[in-house]
Amino acid sequence: MVLKLKELQKQCKDAGLDPTGKVPDSPENQEDPTCDAILVTQSMIGSVDDMKRDAHDAFKQTLEVEGLEVREVVGELYVGNPQRLGLAGLPDRIRILEEENAGNKAKIAGHEAKIAGYEAKITGHEAKIAELTDYVSMLRHAGPDYKRVRNRYLTVFKRDKLKETLKQSDRNIIEHGNVTAHSGDAAIDALLYDGTEGRQDPYVFEALYGLHPSDVKKISHKETIEILNLHANVIAHRDKTGTEEFYKRFAVFIQALKRSDPGVNYLGGGITDATCAAYWSLLECQKYEDSK
Repeated sequence: MVLKLKELQKQCKDAGLDPTGKVPDSPENQEDPTCDAILVTQSMIGSVDDMKRDAHDAFKQTLEVEGLEVREVVGELYVGNPQRLGLAGLPDRIRILEEENAGNKAKIAGHEAKIAGYEAKITGHEAKIAELTDYVSMLRHAGPDYKRVRNRYLTVFKRDKLKETLKQSDRNIIEHGNVTAHSGDAAIDALLYDGTEGRQDPYVFEALYGLHPSDVKKISHKETIEILNLHANVIAHRDKTGTEEFYKRFAVFIQALKRSDPGVNYLGGGITDATCAAYWSLLECQKYEDSK
């Protein structure tokens, strides 16, 4: 327990000590010293009077011990036993350490802010990578269809310009190519709206597929793309007319799809999932007025 006691000044004088804690050599050195005395000792916690009495006794015992001296600690003079005097400046040293600790905390906070910024950038890069991965996935799905169209182009040239007689395999190529050329392909058609030179009529796309091109480019779910293509095939059919029920259920599916989490496969949610229920309801619906 550290105590600063004004009354100790009087006891120092009564003990015949000069400001250095030693017996003065001459009468002129016996000035009335004015200083603070700090006593470092241990005491049991008790009443105020008991603790004061313990401190008084401890100081009295300390004065009887040789080796008392005056020492400057953190810019102030203290009288005491050098074995305990090292603790006299403890509060100031603690304050200094606390200030240093506060500075270190500020630096740590700055580093944490930088780390958070880096993590945000990493998240952005990951999102971009995921977007590019989706593009690659769409192009893979479109690959076979595009090959059929190009295959048809070569076979038609063979028939019309080279005047060759086509085999059954050639006729099959043209037939399959015709189906692809006249069918919807939401994933590829959405890319036609990219850039300043892209198409500027997104309302046409939305009429066919039910969504804006920018929304379709975010879709990597194969079944969803197929549903959008199905709607395009029905509404754009040259000879058949889609049923009102089909268009009604498609609108329900689109609204449910917009509300769903794009990162979750709704088909895994079961019939209780609104998007999943709308999906199966649309597939089971009669598509054209004259046939199922």
